[in-house]
Amino acid sequence: MKKKRGEFLWYNRGMIQMIFTFCSHLLFISFAYHLLSNVVQWERFLKVTADTAVKIRLLILFISISLGYLTSSFFISVYEFSRHLFNGNF
Repeated sequence: MKKKRGEFLWYNRGMIQMIFTFCSHLLFISFAYHLLSNVVQWERFLKVTADTAVKIRLLILFISISLGYLTSSFFISVYEFSRHLFNGNF
């Protein structure tokens, strides 16, 4: 990155984008985990016993990671598309 004369560039645009993406993924994964663990009644779909409780929680975790990642990627792509659209970079 080139600095103009007298300008101090204290941030890196790529690093900010990576932090934004990481935080977005974590936020949507936590939303998905919270919704899947509290809203869905897993007893209706799966046989919940003391032995299978840990496995079901692990299943909920994996489903929430995939659902949260997909949702976050969708919103990030919508954000990127709108940013390119409004900046005139097609």
